[in-house]
Amino acid sequence: MRSVLWVAAALAAALGAAATWDHVRHAGRVLPGVWVDGAPAGGMTPAQLGERLARSARAELSRPVQVRAGSRRWVVRAWQLGLQVDVEEGVRRAYLVGREGTWWSRVRQRWRLWRAAVEVEVPRRVEGRRQRAFLDRVSREVDVPAQDARLVVASGRVEVVPGRAGLAVDIPAAEERLRNALLLPVAEVELPVRRVEPRWTAERLVALGISQPVASFTTHFSGDPDRAHNVALAASRLRGVLLPTGSELSFNALVGPRTQAAGFRQAPVLVEDELVPGDGGGVCQVSTTVFNAALLADLEVRQRVNHTQPVPYVPVGRDATVVYPSVDLRVRNPGPPLLLWTEVTGDRLTVTFYGPVRPRRRVKVLVTDVQVIPPPGGHVVRADPDLPVGRWRVLPARPGYRATTVREVWESGRLVRREVVARSVYRPVPRTVRVGDRPTAGSAQLQGRRP
Repeated sequence: MRSVLWVAAALAAALGAAATWDHVRHAGRVLPGVWVDGAPAGGMTPAQLGERLARSARAELSRPVQVRAGSRRWVVRAWQLGLQVDVEEGVRRAYLVGREGTWWSRVRQRWRLWRAAVEVEVPRRVEGRRQRAFLDRVSREVDVPAQDARLVVASGRVEVVPGRAGLAVDIPAAEERLRNALLLPVAEVELPVRRVEPRWTAERLVALGISQPVASFTTHFSGDPDRAHNVALAASRLRGVLLPTGSELSFNALVGPRTQAAGFRQAPVLVEDELVPGDGGGVCQVSTTVFNAALLADLEVRQRVNHTQPVPYVPVGRDATVVYPSVDLRVRNPGPPLLLWTEVTGDRLTVTFYGPVRPRRRVKVLVTDVQVIPPPGGHVVRADPDLPVGRWRVLPARPGYRATTVREVWESGRLVRREVVARSVYRPVPRTVRVGDRPTAGSAQLQGRRP
């Protein structure tokens, strides 16, 4: 028993002495048997190993990678695709082989080094920001948006214009392929491009059964060329809008801001109960015409506001004003799919909804309970920048109105629904004196009749 203890003690002493000798001999250097990225690193100081790895990293980061997507080709450096090489971490890992853990763990690691080489890999990763920037560039050059089939009206007939499939880079799959190409590494990679089908195909549109006019309404506008331009422009942005069952139409969302940058011109608009020049004058006539056609098409009115004063192109209770973006006309289609079509011919604007044939259905729109609100007595005085100082003009008083708009739906000659769709109040306007406040070089004396 005593001899066994002596042997164990001697063995432990020998191992300790060997470990001490090995530690002193290789202090500050990578242990023999350690390989880094396929090359021996034993005996090198961390600085020497770091210099070697930095040289190889520079070469690796600058290597060209050929990327293909569809018919396009790019040659890009690996670092531009997001590859990063952590040289410092590679050096640290190599130096710690045989030097970390418990003493028994260190002995076991060194025993492995004496028997065979231990491979250490320098950490590499792909930085997402650069990779996404490159893929965004690829998408811009490769992607082709799918083009929906659409319905048009030609000579009174509804026709289908076929759509077209598109192309799109499959970004998640492309990210994975790029990452693998950088880390393996490989010199070429092809990114997957998928076919994008249009949301609306010709077959799907035909299946809607839109073939005949369901409701139509026409208004006439003045010969002011700027107003006519605005009417035609706003109408063009509504032409061809498809309203599937349950969808909602927002006039402001479709027509957009009525600014000169958007193509609209200045024409008379109603401000403070008077017509004054403003961007997009005439657009309210388009919204009014859409409102009346929507009533006749039995659409649900979700939002509608009347003008402060009656307008000349429809009776009271039948108008709908819009102001971008705050005052909107919104209607919802609870029934079969519809196609909105607009036409401007001469001084006429016509809005028509096309849909499936419903020959025994008829919709009437009535304005009832019209009440006249007398104008207030006296007069009000307002400054007028269009008149020179010393001039004035008198605008007569105007009555106001209250009106209720009612819709009746008839099926096969029988009334099936009667509902109030709008209530309108047009405020009365007192006699107004517009006094000029535009400076002139002439006399400051008041001229003209007294108000």
